[in-house]
Amino acid sequence: MRIEAATAFALEDLAVFDTPHLRQVIGNVSGAVPPALVGRAFASDELREPWELAGLAERIERALAPDERAAFARARRGLVPADERASARRAVLERLFWELTYWKTPDEYERLTAGEQVHLGALDVAHVDGAVVLDAGAGSGRVTLPLARRARTVYAMDPAPPLLNLLDRKVARAGLRNVEILRGNFGHVPLPDDSVDAVIACSAFGAHEARGGRRGLDELQRVTRPGGRIVIMWPEDPGWFMRRGFAYAVLPGHITTTFPSMEEARAVAERFYGEAALRHLDATRRPELPFHVLGVKPPRDLCWLTVRK
Repeated sequence: MRIEAATAFALEDLAVFDTPHLRQVIGNVSGAVPPALVGRAFASDELREPWELAGLAERIERALAPDERAAFARARRGLVPADERASARRAVLERLFWELTYWKTPDEYERLTAGEQVHLGALDVAHVDGAVVLDAGAGSGRVTLPLARRARTVYAMDPAPPLLNLLDRKVARAGLRNVEILRGNFGHVPLPDDSVDAVIACSAFGAHEARGGRRGLDELQRVTRPGGRIVIMWPEDPGWFMRRGFAYAVLPGHITTTFPSMEEARAVAERFYGEAALRHLDATRRPELPFHVLGVKPPRDLCWLTVRK
């Protein structure tokens, strides 16, 4: 996917994150934005710096853990040439593109996932019928709603309140009464030990510590009962999971990205997919985008693990 965060968002948009989330996305761990990079992005330009940026920088500094705070402060107060500051700002916005999308423009993310279907055969692999299931990284609920129609109870967990608010409204409109909305992340799942029969994470959990990693996998296993399954749908790095005992499978069938209209397809393509997708839409005149045009694998593979304790 094309990500042009420098035009989609501005540095001031980091103000949308609350203190816990700033700590989560800025840090010296794999997958997070290094505090020194953020500090260079916020390095002062006394002639032009908006007061909003200065206030936001102070808020970020207060939010960070001591080591991260020191790295951020040193970089921010250093002498950073204008071109390096601009480069750092572009890099920060690119790395935080999806987080900013979740927090600032959740309706845009919902438009994307409404067309970007995933293979729900993963629910059979997870043995969800009549079960208590954690949808980890639920987002706006592309798996939550079909899951709730089969499971006894669904805990829908995500760190982004705007997405959870959107999901809560969708659950209410669907008349589902077996979904409990939880704010949490892979490093801290707000459930007791052995409390779910299965965990499903769709395009959310990854090898980097900021996206789960070893600690997050321990958390998912902690809340899963012995004999239950953890299913990672559409894994970015299947090999990482397979080295940790997961099986890997590609489910049969054809999957594409389909939108209700050409207008909707073009709007999503312009924001998320780029010129190749727009050319394909113009050539076919159908509101449908094959995944090979998007440059990503189809969302029909998964990794799964039966939990043993």
